[in-house]
Amino acid sequence: MARGKTGRHTRRTKRTTPRRWLPFLALVGLTTGAVVVTGQTSEPVRTSAIVEAPSAELPVAAEPDALSTAWYCAAGTARGDGGAAELSVVIANLAGRGTTAEVVVTGSNGERRRTVVEVPASGRTRVVGSEILSSAWIGMTVEVLGGRATVEREVSGPLGIDVSPCSSNAAARWYIPSGSTVQGVAEHLVLFNPFPDATSVDITFATDAGRRAPRALQGLSIPGRALRVVPTDDLPAARPELATKVTARTGRIVVDRVQTYDGTGDTVTGTGADPVATDAPTGLAATAAIGTTATRWFFPAGINSPGTRTQLAVYNPGTRAAEVDVTVTYEEPDLLAEVEPIALTVRGGDQQLVDLTDVAGIVVGAAYIIDVRSIQGVPVVAEQLVFGAVPVAAPGPPAEAEPAAAVSGFAVVAGSPVAAGQWFLASRGARNPSVVVANPGARSVTVTVEQVVEGGRSKVEAATVEIPAGDRRVLDLREAALNPALLVRADGPVVVSHSLVANEGDGIAQALATPLPETVVELPGGG
Repeated sequence: MARGKTGRHTRRTKRTTPRRWLPFLALVGLTTGAVVVTGQTSEPVRTSAIVEAPSAELPVAAEPDALSTAWYCAAGTARGDGGAAELSVVIANLAGRGTTAEVVVTGSNGERRRTVVEVPASGRTRVVGSEILSSAWIGMTVEVLGGRATVEREVSGPLGIDVSPCSSNAAARWYIPSGSTVQGVAEHLVLFNPFPDATSVDITFATDAGRRAPRALQGLSIPGRALRVVPTDDLPAARPELATKVTARTGRIVVDRVQTYDGTGDTVTGTGADPVATDAPTGLAATAAIGTTATRWFFPAGINSPGTRTQLAVYNPGTRAAEVDVTVTYEEPDLLAEVEPIALTVRGGDQQLVDLTDVAGIVVGAAYIIDVRSIQGVPVVAEQLVFGAVPVAAPGPPAEAEPAAAVSGFAVVAGSPVAAGQWFLASRGARNPSVVVANPGARSVTVTVEQVVEGGRSKVEAATVEIPAGDRRVLDLREAALNPALLVRADGPVVVSHSLVANEGDGIAQALATPLPETVVELPGGG
């Protein structure tokens, strides 16, 4: 598995319009929120994805008129005390009237239990997995009856936290662009089949030593309504770089990844001309795998800071080589020198890890956007990794924000292959939450924010901001209630992400918000 080059490159690109770019998506009827419940199963089945693309399965909020919608949170522990990744879900409802949700907890021990909870109007309900079922590993299915809902997972353990949207679809193929099995790292692949019919999967890996397809993971069976954790001994051993593809032979499944760093591994040193060393990471990431490929991935929040390592994993699960351009654009880009785009050639079935910490020209401490484009139409998958001592500033304009405090942790966030006019954030229970809005379009947009709290919605006046074309801003949430759910609106397409810090001790999380499906559009500026 080759590494991406840094510094100057033989393949040059224009900053705003790399050489050839094929738009990757065409919107269809935006019917993701629709659910079909057949006589065969009580589990809801979505009728389509928000975009027309192979396995285009992306987390989105419920349609405004949906009778019921379902989310799948496939991986976490449920020991009640001392579990490595204790799983809870937060169900948030934007609607002006309350609703109910059925939560089904499936354990790796074969048990399944159900509970019904009330979700208030313009409010939230938190469900703790271990309070329903005790098991080494669990997956949770949440079916919300009506409402304008979204569901996010909260995962916590002795090594950190994570908060991210649950999957709003099952899929036949899933991709995890990054991973590791070296000393000090534990990676767990969790396969969840919430439907009554059994299936089987094939699992393959792209590693720095080439492609691997372990025999034990070909035709791996998953019974109906069951959870299966891939034994760590079946993963490629001692691999510092690992990408994963899971393919269901029949039907659809849900795949999550839980990865921990315990701080006992080696110091991480980059590969640039002046490499930066980072202490052995400590942290926890628990996220859904990615259910689609695309020719463009957009990341609103990047920064190179002392003690922090920022990486970008690009995985090409196909057979043709992908020519990929990675563009870094600063917040207020006119104030700093332009960074030369990073050119990658990612062979079919291969993965490349770009260490942005060592890229020549990126200014330490300057926030930036990452734009990943496969310029010849070969779809790829991309996610961003952050680990080390991460400085997290209090929300507000940079000139007025409190000094950043270093927090140890590990976070993984997928890029967004779409933009949207409205984004919803359900879970905000952490210290120093910050929300970043990036504008990938060619004109300025105005962003407003509503907080959803105590059965009502109100505008956060200080968070209203105009974002120039191609720029990004951190929202000023100091006047908001303590960690409310948020609805972010813009008068043009934007991408929204947020960062969180554990309430106690170390631990960081970074994730995209959840778009409202009727506002989803192609990423602008793809010509």
